Amino acid sequence: MKRIILIVAVTAIAWTGFAFFAKQTGSEVHAHEEHEHEEVDFDHIPLTAKQVSTVDLKMGEAVEREMDATIEAKGSLVLRAQAMGDVASLMGGIVKSIFVKEGQLVHKGQIVATVENTDVVSLQREYYSAAKECELAKADLERQLQLSKQGAGVKRTLQQTKKDYQVAHANLLGIGRQLSQMGISTSAVSKGKFTTAFPLHAPISGIVSEMTASLGSYADMQTPLMKIRNTQAVECDLNVFEKDLSKIKVGNRVTINLTNQPGVKLSGTVYGMNQYFNDNSKAVAVHVKLDAASVKSYLHSSSGNTHGGKLFAGMYVSGKIATGSQQCLALPSQAIVNADGKQYVFALNGAPNKGNYSFSRHEVTTGASNGKYTEVKLCNHLLKGKNGAAGKKIVTENAYYLASLTGEHSEHAH
Repeated sequence: MKRIILIVAVTAIAWTGFAFFAKQTGSEVHAHEEHEHEEVDFDHIPLTAKQVSTVDLKMGEAVEREMDATIEAKGSLVLRAQAMGDVASLMGGIVKSIFVKEGQLVHKGQIVATVENTDVVSLQREYYSAAKECELAKADLERQLQLSKQGAGVKRTLQQTKKDYQVAHANLLGIGRQLSQMGISTSAVSKGKFTTAFPLHAPISGIVSEMTASLGSYADMQTPLMKIRNTQAVECDLNVFEKDLSKIKVGNRVTINLTNQPGVKLSGTVYGMNQYFNDNSKAVAVHVKLDAASVKSYLHSSSGNTHGGKLFAGMYVSGKIATGSQQCLALPSQAIVNADGKQYVFALNGAPNKGNYSFSRHEVTTGASNGKYTEVKLCNHLLKGKNGAAGKKIVTENAYYLASLTGEHSEHAH
């Protein structure tokens, strides 16, 4: 009886082990098939020897080069306080005129609206009166100085005259600064030219946004009539996790990609970071100042491009922070083409057969780039084998021709 039980137990264990092995083997095969499927995007792109010669395709292998090590991070574009301005009235009143529209570019100091308030006349009257008092005080002071030179003046009277002039002049300056802040000409007021309306000026150069003013509406000192945003001063905050913070230094170069605009690249430099973690995460915001030339080139690009040349605070980005040098596999940058936000290379499928070539397209992950060469992480079967067998040849020049044969609009990586 015991022997029968033992046989049954051993048999059960054997079948369980076989089933587990079969399951694991099947999973590995399936995973391997999936991996192979992910590696090759277009398996066969035929070309004749004449086409290869005409297009002048050049081929080579990825080689080890010293490139900048990078940290990848995600974040968003931001506008600092210095790049944002509010147009508000220094005195309550009725909006008399508006000279700009939302989305319009304005320059610092430009008049964007006027506000009317009859109370401003009282302030102008005070300035006019103060100007006349200052003139009289100045005339008295000059007369006393003349008498003093002739020895006929009284010292106490001269001192009192100087004091009266200084007080009158200080009062004139105080009221004048109030009028100047409101954009009212003090020289015109001193000549008796009063106005009931005063202009509002743009505090910075930028784009008009969030306009709340309308003709005839009441403007108070607490509510801005419109906002102005200087999009050319846009910066970037990248969220770097705790483990990488020690690698970040001021001056590190950064490459920025706009998440929703594939192919758009901006460049910048790290100039600081927060000294606290972001809410609900172990990441710290690293501040990146974008290169002015990079931003200007993008914003002023031709109207026929695909990205439209628009930058807004809040746009999501991904960035690569260069933190030093490292040895890595690299290809000439023109060997890599972009399509739908992904990077690809083209490989030669073995030796030509009777003058006919076959190429395949492979998706790759790119890293640091110095413009001429770009770091790549190639599929395993494109690299050299463990037994010393050579890997597949990669098209290093004029890859755009093969990209055009895939039926997609592609461009070189930069």
